[in-house]
Amino acid sequence: MRRFLWIAILAALPLAGCGNRNLILTVDVLSFMDPASRQTSYGPIPSGVPVETVTVFQDSLSLLQGVGDLSRVASASLKVGASFDNTSGTANVEFQVYVAPETAASPFSVPPIADLPVQLLPGQVTNVNTTINASPILADALTHDRAKVAVRMIFTGTTFPIQGTETLTELTAIVVLKQDL
Repeated sequence: MRRFLWIAILAALPLAGCGNRNLILTVDVLSFMDPASRQTSYGPIPSGVPVETVTVFQDSLSLLQGVGDLSRVASASLKVGASFDNTSGTANVEFQVYVAPETAASPFSVPPIADLPVQLLPGQVTNVNTTINASPILADALTHDRAKVAVRMIFTGTTFPIQGTETLTELTAIVVLKQDL
């Protein structure tokens, strides 16, 4: 009888987690991008240009179709990583990531999902990584068939010329969808 009880308990364990009806999607946004668009050169930004905006990437990406029809989003997060190989100049940079639903006029028509401060020094490589949790804008965008994604940098220079290369190293969205029955 004891052996039967343990077999019944072990058999029921896989079913214990099924009641939540969660679907967890990990979207490697970098894999949707052309490899050439993951890296961009900036500069030379000359003196006399105190603020310069550089768009790294802007595109409309196809996502998993029909997800929004089946479920509601319980949570959405985004992991962002970039590397800056700054060859000359000193600057403070706002590294911004935008994700907007396909219905948006442009990805820049919504607030940035990530806005990372970066300080660039001459001859140094600077790596930045962050995770943005609980973003309703990201959740809305990732439940559509397509999303508009963009990355841009806003440079505020202090010594010039500012020049180097930026490389996206990670752009991963994690979405938890819940099916209501």
